[in-house]
Amino acid sequence: MSSESCNYICEAFYELKLLQDFLQDSQTKFFGNLLAKIVGTDTIPFLLTTTKGDLLTISSVQEGFETNYFRIELVDLEKCCVTISLLRPIDIEGNVSNAPCDVVRLEKTSICRVIDTDIICAIQTLETKMLTRKIIIEPKW
Repeated sequence: MSSESCNYICEAFYELKLLQDFLQDSQTKFFGNLLAKIVGTDTIPFLLTTTKGDLLTISSVQEGFETNYFRIELVDLEKCCVTISLLRPIDIEGNVSNAPCDVVRLEKTSICRVIDTDIICAIQTLETKMLTRKIIIEPKW
């Protein structure tokens, strides 16, 4: 991958971080933090595609799960690397599941990893509703 492509990916991460910070920090004189209240979260979840064409998967040994879902924490434009936190993928029954069709909700974690943007070729943002979705199971009878 060319250094120009890496710079574009790094800039895209930086832009995503700016948008996420805007959600979190936008305050107005009369309405306070209304934007974050409307969106319902301070996180823009995303998936990452590697230069090999696979989804980036990171495991958390201490928490015992692996995930393809992340949140941007910090962007270092000089080194072209980013710090991401892992989002725990939850299925309809409340169990950890990384099968894309089964994931209905994402939970923030404090687990962070630094990755070099050289290994990333695409960022796919996801619905913020994945972080605020309430799982309600109604009785069948």
